[in-house]
Amino acid sequence: MTTTIVKRATSHGARQDGAHGWALAYIPLKLAVIYLVGTYGLFLTLGRAAESPNLMKLTLFVSAATGALCVGYVMHVALRSSPTAFGATVGRRHAPPRTLVVVSATYVLLLGIAQLNVIGISSPTELAHAVTNPGERYFLQLQQEGQFSRPVQLLTLLAALYPLLIPVAVLHWSRLGRLLQLYVLGSLTTFAVYYMAIGILKGLGDMLIWWAASYLLLLGSRSIRPARAMKLTNWRHLAAFAAMLVIFLGYMSFNQSDRARTSGQGPAVQGSPVVAGLIGDDLAAGLAVTISYPTHGYLGLSHNLSVPFEWAKGTGSSPALGSYLEQYTPFDPQFERRYTARTEVATGWPDGMYWSTIYPWLASDLTYPGAVCLMAVVGWFLAKFWREAVLQRRVLSMALFGQLALLIAFVPANNQLGQTRPALIAFVSLCALSVFARIQRRVSLTAEPAESSLPTGRHHRPTTSGATRGRRPDSVLTA
Repeated sequence: MTTTIVKRATSHGARQDGAHGWALAYIPLKLAVIYLVGTYGLFLTLGRAAESPNLMKLTLFVSAATGALCVGYVMHVALRSSPTAFGATVGRRHAPPRTLVVVSATYVLLLGIAQLNVIGISSPTELAHAVTNPGERYFLQLQQEGQFSRPVQLLTLLAALYPLLIPVAVLHWSRLGRLLQLYVLGSLTTFAVYYMAIGILKGLGDMLIWWAASYLLLLGSRSIRPARAMKLTNWRHLAAFAAMLVIFLGYMSFNQSDRARTSGQGPAVQGSPVVAGLIGDDLAAGLAVTISYPTHGYLGLSHNLSVPFEWAKGTGSSPALGSYLEQYTPFDPQFERRYTARTEVATGWPDGMYWSTIYPWLASDLTYPGAVCLMAVVGWFLAKFWREAVLQRRVLSMALFGQLALLIAFVPANNQLGQTRPALIAFVSLCALSVFARIQRRVSLTAEPAESSLPTGRHHRPTTSGATRGRRPDSVLTA
């Protein structure tokens, strides 16, 4: 049974609520800006900035895109949220959506098993060999990329279930029960093992990003009241996250060094002699590649900025969409018109081998000024989904917040939401479900009982105030 408790605040308390509310409302933006500015700062100080053909132009563009993200976010907070929305002293208990957790976890488990079957892993010995030789499995996977699997193809159509699992599980973890917790961990572990078995880091990175975004939502939802202000200094939780990050970066360094060894071409980035003396040449080279991962895309962007615009017919930002159109329609996506493809011809910066940030992908369809404007739209929806997920616990908003967190995390690389078919299907499906749910809510709100608007006598009082009729106030938590 759901119980809502509303307390009246004093004027001093209201001011305190407002200050706390504003601080809480801007937390995702602060983290996004720190990350984007930080990665570009690493590029300028430790990266390959000296090789940029036009560093000033690159800096101005990156600053404009990051600024547009801030403008969109601030506009949503200013226009759609009240100062006390996040600071309201309101609480509401929500029953965990166990059915959704079970269905999503089962989907992830089946997909992981099906994928392992496709790559021919049939015994623990083969699995151990694949996991400990990521370079060999990575290049083998590239050769087998076109393999067809009917179960995987059918499961891909339900890809939206995957990004729903982690946010819902994290926010309701303590009330799922031990058995369901183990089931969720088992399904995610199976899927993670598949990515380790093919030597690809993307799946592990996605899980880490979604977990971090979901945990941020959990902290935010617990911190609505100033008395329970968000505490990022919970050392136990910070230690757990730091351990996960160190393990991931350690595996990433090992993965990259094994790829370089397997290819026989040597590492793309040379490691520090000092570091090599401590951990060996191979791991030092892998660590250097790991550090260059979030920065070298800016060098690719600087090359792309020098190439004139040619419209990519709406598929430049999403190779997955282009592949669907090419397979099922007479439409020719003309992938060679994308910025990254034409930049390889013009400058030699390899398309597909090295990154160029998300911006050339977006600019292939929108131009570079259009890409900057789109970042403002991303900022608007980042604030919107944060507000709805924290204040109203909307499941779809939680998942879409995680999707935008993934997009922002990969801004220095590419467009993760449009790169692969599962990613595209998941994002489009979640957006469509969110729009449908909003329409359904509006219909239900406008179809309130007729007696609430009919006179019942001179002592009749309306059941809904004018301030809240037709919409749910942000200060009330809704499922």
